[in-house]
Amino acid sequence: MGYTGRDFYICRSMTKCSLFILLLFPFALSAQLLDNSQGLAFTDAPFFNTQFVKASKIKSIKGEYTFKKQGDVLRESKYVYVFSFDTLGNLLQHYETAKGDLVTDTTVRLYDYTNKGWMVRSRISQKKGFLSTYYTHDEKGRVIKEEVYRDIDTMHSILDPVIERSLLWNTETMQYEEYEGQFRKKVFNSYGNQYLEITRYYDSIGLLNRIEELFTITRNKLTTHFTYSDKGLIERMTTVRNLDSIPLSEVIFAYDEFGNLQSKKEYKNGVFTTEYQVIYSGLTGLLSSILIREVSSNFISIIRFEEPEFWDRPKQN
Repeated sequence: MGYTGRDFYICRSMTKCSLFILLLFPFALSAQLLDNSQGLAFTDAPFFNTQFVKASKIKSIKGEYTFKKQGDVLRESKYVYVFSFDTLGNLLQHYETAKGDLVTDTTVRLYDYTNKGWMVRSRISQKKGFLSTYYTHDEKGRVIKEEVYRDIDTMHSILDPVIERSLLWNTETMQYEEYEGQFRKKVFNSYGNQYLEITRYYDSIGLLNRIEELFTITRNKLTTHFTYSDKGLIERMTTVRNLDSIPLSEVIFAYDEFGNLQSKKEYKNGVFTTEYQVIYSGLTGLLSSILIREVSSNFISIIRFEEPEFWDRPKQN
């Protein structure tokens, strides 16, 4: 029986499923579509490799959801998961649909950039509008001001916003200090008072060793430790509050032999909560499917991707 990059089965255990995926997709992939250099894969931040997207001339990637409850069969849906890019490879839009209380809910994230690729605005949809964050940079591209606005759009035109008015909700400013092996960021609230100090520590070869977030008023501290593979890829991020023995959160990543992200496991307060499995096309190396499992319920969401739309290829009707 032959298989393509879009074919895979739901297994009774993720261990068996992971083994099946490895057997099913042994092909060598030479470039990374997903950028996990900062450990941000599958977060609200853009996590695609802009150079890969630009070189491949990818315009958009669209997938549809299939769901599986424990003890149930696979159930297809028309809910979508879509990424859109500009010609420089920057993520412009990420939206997904899901079942709401009365109608289908759509969550949209929009991003804008300077010609240097620095993000100047990120938006996430909310009821009748957006929560928008504007970023001001210094000459080195570091963010020195963040302004959060509530953008009102009573027409709810979320894929092509028509903003009727914007209300400033919050402003924060940042200052930076650099030392040997350290990079420090101080954050000030809208009254000009410092409330947070973030220090990044690097090892002798320049890899990020840990991040310390010190809340200067309460003296609470969050420390995130990073561990790496032999190839310098982030394998584990562990965040601890103060001197707690149980991590507040932990994320474990796995890659194939060419550095392509294959899985992400999330833990909260020591409890395994969510697992992501990434499947690529053996022919193109592009996304084929993403499997997301909620561990407590064993509820599985599968996003099956179509062939991308490219900037230099007419869209098929």
